[in-house]
Amino acid sequence: MNNEIHFYTHGQGHPIIFIHSLGLDHNLWNFCIEELSTVAQTLTYDLPGHGINPPPEYPYNIEDLSSDLIKALKRNKISKASFVGLSIGGMVAQHLAAHNPDVVEKLILIDTTTKYSQEWKKNWAQRASIARSQGVSTMKEKLLEAFFTPDFLSHNSSEIKYCRSVINSMSDEGYALACEALALANTEDYASLIDSDTLIMCGREDNILFKEAVSWLDENIKKTQVEWLSPAQHVSPLERQEDFIKHLRAFLKI
Repeated sequence: MNNEIHFYTHGQGHPIIFIHSLGLDHNLWNFCIEELSTVAQTLTYDLPGHGINPPPEYPYNIEDLSSDLIKALKRNKISKASFVGLSIGGMVAQHLAAHNPDVVEKLILIDTTTKYSQEWKKNWAQRASIARSQGVSTMKEKLLEAFFTPDFLSHNSSEIKYCRSVINSMSDEGYALACEALALANTEDYASLIDSDTLIMCGREDNILFKEAVSWLDENIKKTQVEWLSPAQHVSPLERQEDFIKHLRAFLKI
C-alpha cells in the first residue's frame, strides 16, 4: 500500500502529529488545534478510506500505516516529532516509535491496545461485513454508544453531531478494510522497544480491553506516565477536552 499522506498544518515550532481513530477523521482534533498551534506546530491527517481519502485497492496492516507516515515525514522534511495516537492511531504510533526511535521526541497513546482477543476479532469481521453489505451508517448509533458515555451522548453537542456526520459519509469499504487491519494487529512483540517518554491516557469508562491495555503498556514500555480521563469512554479526548489538553501540555512541556 502506498497512501500519500496530506498534512493539515498549523503553527510553528516543535511538530506534534495527531492520528485519529477508526470511523472519524482529522477534524477530530479541531478542539485542541487552535490552542496548541500557538505554542507548537500541529499536524493532522486522514487515514486511508477516511475523510477525503479513498479506500485502498488492497488490504493493509498497521505496519503499512506506519510506513506511510514515515514517508510523509521525509517528504515534509520533519526529522523529529511527538506523536498522538487514538485507538488505531495509537497502534500506528506504537509501531512507528518502536521501529523508528530517532524520529520520536515523545509519544502519547490514547484509548489504544496492543492486540485484540478472538471475540474482538469476530467483532471486527462482523463490522466489516455489515459495512460492506448494509453501510457503516447503519451502525452509527452503536458506534456512538461505544465512543461516549450515555450522559455526554444525551446532550447532542457539536461533538456528537460531528461524529454522526463523519460516520454517515464514511467510505464503507474504507471502514471494512480498517476493521480487518485491526483484527490482524499485534504490537506486543515490539512495544518493549519503545524508548521515548510515553504518556498513556484512557477513558475511565472505556471498554475493559483498553483499560487492561493501559496496564500492559505501562509495564512493558520503559518510560511511561498514565492519566485517566473521567467520565469518558473510547473517544475520551472529545469527552474530556480540557483535561486532555492539560495533560498533553504538561507532558510535552508546552
